[in-house]
Amino acid sequence: MIEPQEPHRPSAHPVQHPVQQRKGSGASARKRILIVSSTLHTGGAERIVACLARHLDRERFDVTVCYLKESGVVGEEIERRGTPLVPVPGLVPGAVDRFTWWKLRRLIRAGAFELIHTHDVHGLMDGVACKLLVRGVKHVHTFHWGNYPERETRYRKIERLVWRVPDRLIAVGHRQADAIRQLYSIPPARLKVIWNGVDTLSPQIAPEVLAITSKTSDPVLASISTMIEQKGLHDLLQAAHLLKNDGASFQLLVIGDGHLRPKLEELAKELGIQDRVHFLGWITQASERALPACDIFVQSSLWEAMSVVVLEAMARGKPIVATRVGDNEHMIEDGVSGRLVSKSDPRALADALGELLRDSAQRERLGAAAKARHGALFTTRHMIEAHEALYESLLA
Repeated sequence: MIEPQEPHRPSAHPVQHPVQQRKGSGASARKRILIVSSTLHTGGAERIVACLARHLDRERFDVTVCYLKESGVVGEEIERRGTPLVPVPGLVPGAVDRFTWWKLRRLIRAGAFELIHTHDVHGLMDGVACKLLVRGVKHVHTFHWGNYPERETRYRKIERLVWRVPDRLIAVGHRQADAIRQLYSIPPARLKVIWNGVDTLSPQIAPEVLAITSKTSDPVLASISTMIEQKGLHDLLQAAHLLKNDGASFQLLVIGDGHLRPKLEELAKELGIQDRVHFLGWITQASERALPACDIFVQSSLWEAMSVVVLEAMARGKPIVATRVGDNEHMIEDGVSGRLVSKSDPRALADALGELLRDSAQRERLGAAAKARHGALFTTRHMIEAHEALYESLLA
């Protein structure tokens, strides 16, 4: 999982237009796709953008990624992997720009893009404008927000107003899709579910993780998330407190950062668990540099759509304890390929973790089943093939 970083500031040098970059390359024989995201410096949605950029079939699709506000660590990865990455023309970093839709229209026309794929509300608005202004361009939009029908009023108004314009809408989870359809009265055929997919790279454990795991024989729990209310980290710390009182031996790695970090660190001190809990901040590419070192992965979220980091834990063959939110119950078969507990219930979370801490055989069994389930349903290839089929159907 790519963890959030400080926003990357685009170079002051002009960006060569992707059409100019590939003249004479034979790109015109392929379908030209523009993937659009507001930012590329945080979280699961941006990680999916990077995955699409890397894995879409280059013999059929000529892919460019455009950001409307800021690039960052995910953008750097996209460039490093060889996919053209461009800011919306005329972008001024940090400035409020109400005309990105017009500038995106210019980019689409100049680049002769046939399909645009947007991934957030800003992109949705601009993409809808471009769909109406550029003859023949197709528009796909993916909803990544995981707590429908709870949605900020302004975003809800925008989505309700414009959802009819894109050619196809995508949800990343079934529960999310049901909630969106009900909230906006969207016909089932207009909204397609495509599950997220991930694969793993060779582990390269970060020094700050090794500094802890190399000095303990206790089982290691790990949580990877932004430190915001959604992630339920107060519940996780309360569960750690209960585990310690129950006499369990463990170390908990809390990986990530966010505005709640000072409060969470203070809560750990108040609960007397600072000797068990380690706040490690952001670890870039945590799925390769932190996740492999843990014995149990834990997610305490209050809501999700389809969690990328849970998929990454499954791909690593880690036993998982997660809350029963979003599509977690589609991903994890409770008692077979992981454990699911009610959200906002530290006691249930502690009991499930305690059971796994006491039973290494169960940890091994659940982890192996999680890895097998990931391979059967949630690989990158599954996700990519579904997107490729959708693009082909719209561009036929």
